[in-house]
Amino acid sequence: MESAGRGIVITNLFPNAIERMRGQFVLQETQALRERHGYDLRVLAPLPWVPPFLRGKSRYPFSAVPATDSIEGFAVEYPRHIVTPGVLRFCYGDFLLWGVAPHFARLHTAAPADFVLAHYAFPDGYAAMRLAKRYGLPLLIKVRGSDVNLFTRGFARRRLTLDALRGADRVVAVSGALRDRLAQLGLPPERVTVMPNGVNLERFTPRERAASRRELGLPEEPFLFLFVGILRPVKGLTTLLQAFRAIPEMERRRARLVMIGAGNLEAELRDRIARFGMGDQVELRPPVPHAEIPRWLGACDCLVLPSRMEGYPNVLVEALAARRPVIASRVGGIPEIVVEGESGLLVPPGEVWPLTDAMLSMLAGFRFDDRRAGAARRRWEDVADEMHALIQSMRAERGRA
Repeated sequence: MESAGRGIVITNLFPNAIERMRGQFVLQETQALRERHGYDLRVLAPLPWVPPFLRGKSRYPFSAVPATDSIEGFAVEYPRHIVTPGVLRFCYGDFLLWGVAPHFARLHTAAPADFVLAHYAFPDGYAAMRLAKRYGLPLLIKVRGSDVNLFTRGFARRRLTLDALRGADRVVAVSGALRDRLAQLGLPPERVTVMPNGVNLERFTPRERAASRRELGLPEEPFLFLFVGILRPVKGLTTLLQAFRAIPEMERRRARLVMIGAGNLEAELRDRIARFGMGDQVELRPPVPHAEIPRWLGACDCLVLPSRMEGYPNVLVEALAARRPVIASRVGGIPEIVVEGESGLLVPPGEVWPLTDAMLSMLAGFRFDDRRAGAARRRWEDVADEMHALIQSMRAERGRA
């Protein structure tokens, strides 16, 4: 296949040797661009620099990530950049730029790039904008969620985020909610293309529940609620534990909650599970490879995602593709994925009793309407085709096609 062009991808959202599940949605989109359109893509996945005396601490597992690696056939470099926890966060764009710039220069000198692609508006997109201007390259920035919903609350980061997006040739948002938020911040909505994520429909298909449980060594009963994701406060996991605990005992005996993931909330969650005396009903499991998630979705009865904020969470799309109902917060792009009462139930974020009521509704029996799971029929190949059209149009405008 003839190459459609050579690009440099800048994003912190990419798997590495320690965090295999990180940025799987970016990896899958990048794979689809390569395999469907023949793009030559090199990836710079910056990580925070960790002082030597903190390396090896459980809080900084990424400190052990090698400087370079091969991930699914992509040559990936992991530049380090300065972070100053809690202060000077508006400087993170410049800090990341300083860390990435030498790597970018070397890659571009060895094999000149035709364009730059950044996932995440700040600091990644800001650094990409500065580099794209330095080398006269067209730039596409894709906003994902927290970069717009959370990091634009402060004036300085909001201004720098908008500087990055205004300096990009193309801006893509993974949900209409993110486009609307950008419009509120002052970016004209006509400048933003809404492009929801896709799903691997060869991997995520309906599976027989009993067979999936046998493969995982799980009992056929009870009803299984499943969470898959990073264990951080933004995911609403303490609310989830409280809601599960609030289920009346007779109904709760028929249920089990499994949370798969890792993150800085893990110790607190384990402590709460022990204090609540729910060790026989709630289980924390470490992250699993992306290829194993379909088995867990097949084994569960309902996926729960009670996040405080989201962009366009792919785990919901994957659950719908597996024909499993979901409970999720009514935030971000989630209402664009879940049809209330037909493919799942939507609850207000951070509230215990509505979540408990939704879990009770699932226990009582939920009729999943496959016809209303339209988000689960969008493939990564569809995303790649739309990205290809945008990349080629911005290159043509710059006379680089």
